[in-house]
Amino acid sequence: MKKIIPFKKEIIFKTNLSEITSISLEHTLQVDKNNRVTGEFIVSGEYKMVDTSVNVESFSFNIPFEVNVDEKYIIDNVIVDIYDFCYEIITNLRSI
Repeated sequence: MKKIIPFKKEIIFKTNLSEITSISLEHTLQVDKNNRVTGEFIVSGEYKMVDTSVNVESFSFNIPFEVNVDEKYIIDNVIVDIYDFCYEIITNLRSI
């Protein structure tokens, strides 16, 4: 049986963000004997602060993750992997 667990996290950048020029996702997720999947997602890459800029800034975020696995599953047979990853840039609009 395949179990999909959606995960959504908002990440706040320290500076303006206009465009992400590269992005990668790695993880240190593992299953422990207490029927939990624990670890973290590592999201890193580069971005532009302004559309017209040729300069890029690096970023890296470590996002903790923990979920309990139902005891009806045999924990020795659990495989943890990421099958899909998407992101959305949400601009913070301010009224003057």
